[in-house]
Amino acid sequence: MRRRRDALALILLAPILGLLTYALRQGFTARVPGGNDLYPRWAAGCEWLTDGIDPYSAEATVRIQEGIYGRPAKVGEDQAAFAYPVYTVLLTWPLCLTGDFSTVHAVAIIALLVCVVATAVLGRQVSGWAPPVWLWIWTLIWIVLMYSTVRAILLGQLALVVALLQVGALEALHRRRDGLAGALLALSTVKPQMGLLIVPFLLFWGAARRRGSLLSAFAVSLGLLIVVPMIWLPTWPSSWLAQLAEYTGYTEFGSATWILTTHLMGSPRALEAILTAGLLVWFVIEAWRARRRSFEPMLWTAALAIVLTHFVSPRTATTHFTPLLLPAFMLLRAVQLPDRGRGTLVVAVVLPVVAVLSWAIFLLTVEGRQESALNYLPLPVGLLLALLWLRRPWLRLTGAI
Repeated sequence: MRRRRDALALILLAPILGLLTYALRQGFTARVPGGNDLYPRWAAGCEWLTDGIDPYSAEATVRIQEGIYGRPAKVGEDQAAFAYPVYTVLLTWPLCLTGDFSTVHAVAIIALLVCVVATAVLGRQVSGWAPPVWLWIWTLIWIVLMYSTVRAILLGQLALVVALLQVGALEALHRRRDGLAGALLALSTVKPQMGLLIVPFLLFWGAARRRGSLLSAFAVSLGLLIVVPMIWLPTWPSSWLAQLAEYTGYTEFGSATWILTTHLMGSPRALEAILTAGLLVWFVIEAWRARRRSFEPMLWTAALAIVLTHFVSPRTATTHFTPLLLPAFMLLRAVQLPDRGRGTLVVAVVLPVVAVLSWAIFLLTVEGRQESALNYLPLPVGLLLALLWLRRPWLRLTGAI
């Protein structure tokens, strides 16, 4: 019955989404240039699929730059290269059915909006948070209106798809569908910097819990993702790694740790390295402690992995914030538990405040067309502090202590 209801909902939703896409194309994307993060993945990927042009080649990069800038990129500008694994085309190939990027951008905006809502739905299920219906609708509204969400959607950021894959993998593990979880984790590596901690941690936890299907599904899926494209493009792994090395050279901001130390305080890079190493050691200790825990108690460490990624990855971005919904929902569950009435009121007030503040920080610190580094800090830092507070309450709540 539930499957029939879901199928009927999808059938009814499809034409609505189609009309929204058409209206968005006519009223917005055809008039306002955008989707700069999506364009390189779409243009290079489609040219590879249709014309066989190596997406990592200089020819493909120049074509992308001309599509974005109307000319080759200058030194110091974002080179807009295809700095993704080649199997990213599995996510973008349906967009190759048209050569009109205005249509592509409109379709992507709607699809990414759906990804955000789906990530929120799965994140709520994984965390066990059960708000009243009105509060859940209120929550979804403010999630969609957050600065980081709007920015990611308008740029066409595949980070929103990765967020859905990561949280979907956690929900699959929750339901003991380990094969599906492994496949989703493998595909989530299209943006490996986002899975720097969560992917190896979940594999380690799966090994410790003797859930071999997770590991085998991940290994087989990732192997296929790497090897099969090599039939047509044998050099893609080395070409991708070369572009990845160049990518870190023309991006402006690094990790949250780099922003806090080197960028804002002007401290030596050695301090950033020491703090990063310290955070990694701490995480390894927490991962070892969590290896024998069942799913719900383990979630605290999984949430820590998601948050700490912003502090230890070579580069973070506000468009990578969507996975932070999981620790946020865990926190909301803990806040509501002691006094549901008061907790519900607190959540209802805090959500719009956080969303408004996210926009206020952006608008007060924006530098020309470039967001300020200050936008990168409040959510990761705030959630890291919240997780430190949440550690014992969460383990007590889930019966681990």
